[in-house]
Amino acid sequence: MSVSELQHHERQLHDLASEFEALHVRVRDVSYTPGADALRRIGPLLLVAQDLTATALVRLNALHNSTFAAVAGRRSSLERLSSVLVASSLVNNALALALQANPGEGELPSGSRPHDGPAGTARQAEGILLIVGHLDEAASRLERSATACRHLAADIVRDLTGVESCRTH
Repeated sequence: MSVSELQHHERQLHDLASEFEALHVRVRDVSYTPGADALRRIGPLLLVAQDLTATALVRLNALHNSTFAAVAGRRSSLERLSSVLVASSLVNNALALALQANPGEGELPSGSRPHDGPAGTARQAEGILLIVGHLDEAASRLERSATACRHLAADIVRDLTGVESCRTH
């Protein structure tokens, strides 16, 4: 694998890690009120997460199809990036579940209104707790994905250092 190819993969993985980190901050810091506001604020985060999942898949394919994959010991690096792809998919799931749990959205039992006394208040409180849990899960997976991308980029830098030292000897 050429030095420039290694540098290209390393840069792309650092960029992907930065994108995971940026989304992590947005998910962690999102504020909303239940109902349409939650949909307006969480929905775009889901779209960004879906784009990151697609990007992770593109990066996995690029590494898998490069000479990097043929180097002994690199299988674990590909597995690490595969785990990022899985985690990214689970972020999408967690954000979608947060939207589903939104107490102002979805069907209510026949004959009930969103805020029917104590039952409505309990439904709203339960929905808010579910949303918070799903957002926490998404943020945690985003943070781990960023870390995994940085570790993989560091692996590539080690390979790059090895290639450069071989050239100088």
